[in-house]
Amino acid sequence: MMLAIAETTRLECLNLSLSDVLQRFKTLNDGEHHIVADEKQNALARRTLSEAFMKARRESGLKWESTAPSFHEIRSLSARLYTEEKGKDYAQKLLGHKSATMTDKYRDVRGSEWMEV
Repeated sequence: MMLAIAETTRLECLNLSLSDVLQRFKTLNDGEHHIVADEKQNALARRTLSEAFMKARRESGLKWESTAPSFHEIRSLSARLYTEEKGKDYAQKLLGHKSATMTDKYRDVRGSEWMEV
């Protein structure tokens, strides 16, 4: 699937747009490296994208108390946040899924949220 995401795409709960994130990424990497594919490049393989994400995460200098989040976990969080703000259909399109069933798998928190009694 080919997916074009506007730089104006925004999550209000984080007060961030895609443009903001790309600018931060350029700053961290002196504008030299990008995790993107364009019309001049072949589409990125899943493994390639995950490995590039892990490398960028390591080079960011960010630290976690436990295990750092995987690319899949970040996608899952974004699916939930975009669903809350913009609806299921928007989240499905943003993730590039043909079926709502696949997007539902990403939105599933798998018991990691608190249950209120």
